[in-house]
Amino acid sequence: MEILQRLAEQLGEPLDSSQLASFARYGQLILEWNRRVNLTSVTDWDELQVRLFADSLALVPYVRRACAGASDTCRLVDIGTGAGIPGIPLKLALPWLEVTLVEATGKKVAFLEAALRALGLSGVSAIHARAETLAHDPRYRGAFDVATARAVAPLPALLELCLPFCRPGGWGIFPKGAEVDGELAGAGRALEILGARVVAVEPVPLEALRGTTIVVVRLERPVPEKYPRRPGMPAKRPL
Repeated sequence: MEILQRLAEQLGEPLDSSQLASFARYGQLILEWNRRVNLTSVTDWDELQVRLFADSLALVPYVRRACAGASDTCRLVDIGTGAGIPGIPLKLALPWLEVTLVEATGKKVAFLEAALRALGLSGVSAIHARAETLAHDPRYRGAFDVATARAVAPLPALLELCLPFCRPGGWGIFPKGAEVDGELAGAGRALEILGARVVAVEPVPLEALRGTTIVVVRLERPVPEKYPRRPGMPAKRPL
């Protein structure tokens, strides 16, 4: 895991030997399961360390800041988590973080449950559900300090899917790519309707992660009860 170790140090979030061993085991599980379940397009070991793991660790400083305002345990929800990215890497980097992984595809949830057992992680749960439905469950609505998602949807739809899970004052932390400017330009109405504002748009300052930009959104008030709309609508008809 030399590549991950180096990039983590450059990000200011060094990993100890136990954490690196957990990342190695997690990476092996992803590649093993990916032969029969479409978890990710990343199939190269070096690329996995960069595109999945280091890219997730770039969120750690923002999660730390968001959690500084938590009253007790800091809770993060990862929407459309797929292979557990970025939720599981964030948990491995921040063991005190309570993580909920939300995934709509049953085979991917089976992988997540197997990975959590193999890694011996506590304080992490995997839920088989659509975000549009789960966000209306009172056990989860407004229950999190941080919501995140990677490669799920353009920003206007992503805000509708994720922000209902946040408490007022909670953060949405989203890694985006080269299309970020256009997505931000189209997100104004969603931000206004949902009651949020953009507080940071920051490129990741590493050559290996060039092109990744972190968008941070703060929820100012509870999201109106009608959002998110029924499954498929946020993506089909963005706010």
